[in-house]
Amino acid sequence: MRHVLKSALCAAALLAVATLPAAAEDDTCETVKLPRALEAIQSVIKDGATLAAYVPQMDSHVKDCPDHAWINALGGELDLMTYRGLRNANGGVPTQDAVNYLSRAFVRSEVFQTGPDTGRNGRYNISTSHSFYNRLEYSVASNSRSAIMTELMTLALAGTVHPYLAAATPPECKGWLTSDAQTISYKIDTAAQLPMLPFVEAAAEACRNQPARTDRLPLSLLAKTYIRLVDTGHVTDPAEVERMLLAAEKNAREYLGEDEFHTFYFDESDVNKLKSLLRKHGVHAGPGEAVIDRSLWFTAEYIGSEAAIRSIVYSLDEYWTPLAAGDTDAPGEEVARARNRMTAYLIELNKEGAAAGFKDEASAMLREAVTAFHKREIISPRMESRKDMPPFLYDILIRILTPA
Repeated sequence: MRHVLKSALCAAALLAVATLPAAAEDDTCETVKLPRALEAIQSVIKDGATLAAYVPQMDSHVKDCPDHAWINALGGELDLMTYRGLRNANGGVPTQDAVNYLSRAFVRSEVFQTGPDTGRNGRYNISTSHSFYNRLEYSVASNSRSAIMTELMTLALAGTVHPYLAAATPPECKGWLTSDAQTISYKIDTAAQLPMLPFVEAAAEACRNQPARTDRLPLSLLAKTYIRLVDTGHVTDPAEVERMLLAAEKNAREYLGEDEFHTFYFDESDVNKLKSLLRKHGVHAGPGEAVIDRSLWFTAEYIGSEAAIRSIVYSLDEYWTPLAAGDTDAPGEEVARARNRMTAYLIELNKEGAAAGFKDEASAMLREAVTAFHKREIISPRMESRKDMPPFLYDILIRILTPA
């Protein structure tokens, strides 16, 4: 049975928002409490046996400075350490107390993101007994958050699902959401992790209409997750394969934006992998065989599009006849003449594209179509039983279609 962490949330809420004494002065939090909080983390890392002694001290620091981003981040890190300690002491099985600490670690890491940006600025030259020149940078908090999310994911896959990961309430595209989606999506690579997909899907929807590409990152993360699951064979149901690939195509297009400039998070290899999977599984948007009229191939709307490439490949059926394919007993001269008809047809299309003002784009699209035809990435019903185009002919056509 899948449980939602209601008791853990209650415990965390009590710990986080109960009536507290007046907050310490800001300068005290910064100059006294923060060094002590960092001292606690360093001491536990050095000697785990001191954990129990430092937990109440850290709780006091967080209680005195409830809105201090870094003290909460360090408090969350200590709660994460406590969760792991209690879990490991119980043979690797989390106790309810352990889960409560992990839930509170999540709450404290949230506080790090809710305050003003200046509160998250790096801190330098923090003096503790372990070192006089300590520094806290954003990566410290983000690495801690990633570890917390990884532990929550492990719990969820075992049946105890935090409401945040259940995505019962649509998330907002702010705070840790993009980072959390990145952490979770990178770990979804087999069918066993499929229960985590709704969280990444919810994150993608929350960020779909953000104006900045960086804020639309969950769209790319979800697209790559879908591609990975289909490519590795962990999703095989035809309907689900089609749903994922069409969604991946849509999400990638919306993430990249109108200029379709590739980024580290969705580069040319990702585009090509998606294109290959769409062709391999015969997936396309819309009814029928996804072909468009020749009059549209070399237009601004369709040049280089999958619809135009598929249409060109299908049109090659008329030229890659059984005679051209070598499926008959005809003499070589007749086979060569049949193949020359195909060559002439492609040259004609290349000239047509140039005349339409798309010289380079048309050549590139035709090379891609010939490659898809040669590699059988796109196969029309009539082509299934015919022989492949020989490599030497493919090389000749590519050379002809490559601008000098």
